[in-house]
Amino acid sequence: MKTHSHWLDKPGLARILWVVFAIVLIGLVIADFFVTHEHGGIMGSFGFYAWFGIAIGGVSIAVSKGWKSVFKRKDTYYD
Repeated sequence: MKTHSHWLDKPGLARILWVVFAIVLIGLVIADFFVTHEHGGIMGSFGFYAWFGIAIGGVSIAVSKGWKSVFKRKDTYYD
C-alpha cells in the first residue's frame, strides 16, 4: 500500500510559509500608513479596538460555554 504524504509535510515548506506570512504582514502594516479611513462615532473613541476585542473575547467565551452544554457527553460515552 502506497501512502501519500501531505503537501504540508514537505521539508522546508514551513519556513517558506512563515516567510510568506511575514511578508504579507509587513505589507499590510506599511499599507496602513498610507491608506486611511475616516472613523466616526464610536469607532473614533479612545481605545475602541482594545475594549471591542475584550468584548468579543467575552462573547466568544459565552458562546463556547453554551455550545458545551449542547454537545456535552456523559463520562462513560466512550466505554
